[in-house]
Amino acid sequence: MSTVSSTALKEKFTELSLISLLCSCMHNDKVKDEVIKYGDMQVKQLDKSGQAFEVVIKPPSKDASEVKLSSPPRSPTCLDAKTIQEKLEKAEERRKSMEAETLKKLAKEREHQMEVLSKAAEVEAAFAKKAQEELEKKQELYEQNQQAQRQAKIERLKEMEKRAQEVRRNKKEFATSG
Repeated sequence: MSTVSSTALKEKFTELSLISLLCSCMHNDKVKDEVIKYGDMQVKQLDKSGQAFEVVIKPPSKDASEVKLSSPPRSPTCLDAKTIQEKLEKAEERRKSMEAETLKKLAKEREHQMEVLSKAAEVEAAFAKKAQEELEKKQELYEQNQQAQRQAKIERLKEMEKRAQEVRRNKKEFATSG
């Protein structure tokens, strides 16, 4: 059995109605173990029920050894010193341009990093300034509250002292009168 391309196989099946071939094989009584040849194909019945067949396609008419594959024509190359030197110079230019592009990309990335860092520093400084202002306000408010509480205690103590003096005076008056 030989290998045949899928296009050749499709052509064979379009030439021959496989269903009519199989039906003729099943109805033919003397075909039990015979091989039927039809064009380039051979059909052999595999079982007695008439449902399994082996289809063998003959190899193409040309030998594979006759077909020669050729590579595309090559351009003439001369490897003289001048050509080699020119190629080396072009390669060096390409390398330098690639290196310059890489350095340009790195510089651009560094610039972007510096911008990001400076912006982050600005944001951090603004946050620190705001936090410091809020802390100073809280401390001032705390001191005011403390001062107000001290003042209120002093007032209460003064009132208590006045009351105590009044009670003492009343006590003296009561002791002297009685």
